[in-house]
Formats: sequence, C-alpha cells, structure tokens
Amino acid sequence: MKLVIMGDLHYPGLPDGDEELKQARDTFFQEIIDTFMQAEGDYHISMGDLTNEGRPEELRAVYHAIKASTTHRNFIHILGNHDTISLAKTDITAITSGQRTHSIQTEQALLVFLDTTKEMNVEDFGGTVDTEQLEWLEKLIDASGNQPMLVFGHHPLPWTTRLSDKPMHRIDPECDLWSVLSKKQGEGYYFCGHNHVNSIVKKDRWHFIQTAAFLDILAFRMVELKDEKLKVSMLHVKNETWLQQAEFITGKMSHFKPTASAEGEQGDLNLEINLNGR
Repeated sequence: MKLVIMGDLHYPGLPDGDEELKQARDTFFQEIIDTFMQAEGDYHISMGDLTNEGRPEELRAVYHAIKASTTHRNFIHILGNHDTISLAKTDITAITSGQRTHSIQTEQALLVFLDTTKEMNVEDFGGTVDTEQLEWLEKLIDASGNQPMLVFGHHPLPWTTRLSDKPMHRIDPECDLWSVLSKKQGEGYYFCGHNHVNSIVKKDRWHFIQTAAFLDILAFRMVELKDEKLKVSMLHVKNETWLQQAEFITGKMSHFKPTASAEGEQGDLNLEINLNGR
C-alpha cells in the first residue's frame, strides 16, 4: 500500500488580486495538484489547510482542480484550521462531499482520520478533539490489536513534533489524546501538518510524523507498507519555475508567511520500520 501526503497547501482566494495574479495562481496550483494526483499511490491525503481561508470559492476552486486532474485517485481531505475559518463544518462537507472523521481497514494497516479543528475561530488556531472522537478512537484501538495503525490529524499532539510545545501549535493538552493512543498494542503512527516544518519523533510505541507546508518545501511525503516494512520518504518536485511562482504568489497572500528551515533535519525526512519487530 502506498500513500501520498500533501502538507498544508493554502490555496488562496486572493480577492484583491488582479487577473494576472489570479491566472498565475490557477496555473500554478493546477500543476501542483496534477503532480500530486499523478504520483503513484492508493490514497492521496491532504493534511489540512488545503485552502487559505476556507471560503466557498476557495474550496470549490481547489476541488475543481482535483477533479480536473487527468488521474483518478482516492483523495482524502483532513480539515485544517484554515479550512474552517469561514464556514460551518457541515457547509464545508456539503461543498466537498468529504467526511470529518472516518476509518479505512486495509490488508496492511488501519487508517484513521480525525478532525482536530475548531469551527470558525480565527483567533484560536489550536487543535481539539471532542469526546465523541476520543471514544470512537479508543474502540478502534481496542479492536485493532497488534495491527499497525496510522492516524491522521491536522494538529500535532503536545510535546511531540517540532513547535508542538507552543500554545495553538498543537492539540489542547486538556484533550489528552495521548492517553487514548498509548493504549495501542504494537506500533502506531500519527501524521500531522499545521506547524509548517518537517519533523519525525518517536514516543513509546508511536512515531509522530509532521509534514511541512507544500509552498515552503515543494515536496510530498510518501508512505509505503510492503513486505512487513513501513517506509516514509520525501518526493521533491521543485523546479526553478515553481520556486519563482511560489515566491511571487505567497508574497501576495494573507495568513501565510514562509517558514525558515521548513525542510527540517535529515532525520525528519525519512523513516523505515520493520513491522514484524525484527
């Protein structure tokens, strides 16, 4: 099984931009999405903040670009805090036909998708997980036994990946998601975005894998489960034209600033685990 993971994309509406800027945006982001969707994988996963302000026109435009891609894929959109700024979550899923939470049982692993966002809250961009989700997740963990579990949520757990020691750069510690995850038998893997910097950290039986914003690194994460191994790597797709376009467009965006050292260290890029424990 192969997964292709995109960090925060921040597709911008640019309401004050001129037609030249909007045309440059449309061309650039269509090329990004085409490249993402054409990468070989069983599931293509957005780690949230697919849009910059969660406006209806942003959601419709980015989903139009996904549908316009020449390659049909299983696309999964995890909600990020920027996606939920402008609309109620029920309105978002009505536009996207997506799900806030769900799970997928595969032969190799159980995939679990959480919603860690607050609703229409610009001031507090931190994460939360409601009691209903915690109870649902605990049941999934109990039933999964020793099978590998991959959990996806936009926000990191506190005191795990880089910057998650800072308020609003993590799930609220009072949610205590860790007390649920720590009940997992065998290995677990938690994937997140939000903090715009690559980071991989191990805590007990869990690995926490954070992916930087796409516009900062021009790369996707690749995850492969094969022959009793889990491999995490980076697929860099940068070129000089894209670097120039990204710099030009991000310079016109609100709510987005480039992150220094987003690429992280070498140990934040790749991971290989023997799932049979040997």
